[in-house]
Amino acid sequence: MSLKQNIFKVHKADDSIRFTFSSTMINIDDVVEQTSLYLQQKSNSIATDLFSVNLVLREALTNAVRHGNQGDSRQNVRFVLTIVNNEYMELVIEDEGEGFDWKKFKTQSLGEDEDHGRGIIIMKTYFNKVSYNDKGNILYLGKKIGL
Repeated sequence: MSLKQNIFKVHKADDSIRFTFSSTMINIDDVVEQTSLYLQQKSNSIATDLFSVNLVLREALTNAVRHGNQGDSRQNVRFVLTIVNNEYMELVIEDEGEGFDWKKFKTQSLGEDEDHGRGIIIMKTYFNKVSYNDKGNILYLGKKIGL
C-alpha cells in the first residue's frame, strides 16, 4: 500500500481563495488561518464577520474531514470562498465521501444530551444560506458581509 503525501494547495485571486488539502485536522487550522488573513486584507467591513466565518468554516471543514472523508488523509477536501461585489461571500466545501442524508437534519431538533449534530444549527445561525447537493458531500454557504 502506498502512502499518499499530504496535499495542501492554495490559490488566491482578487475575488476568491481556493484550497485543496488532505483530510487532516492540522490542515483545517491552516485553512482557517489563511482564510482569515485573506478576508482581513480584502475588506475592512469583514472584521465584524470574522468570528462567525471562522466558527462556521471550522465546523464545516471538520465535518468534511471527520464525517465525509472518515478521517482518511488519502482523501481530499476542496474549499472555495468567493466574494461577490464586496457585499456577499459564498463558500463551497466538498469532500470525497459518500455524502449524508442532510434532509433528515433539516427539521430534526436536538436533545440536551446530544453530543453531535449541532453543526447545521450553528451554520444557519450565522449564515444566510446553507444548502447541500443531493448526495450530501458538497456544502454551499452564503453570508452578507458587514451585517
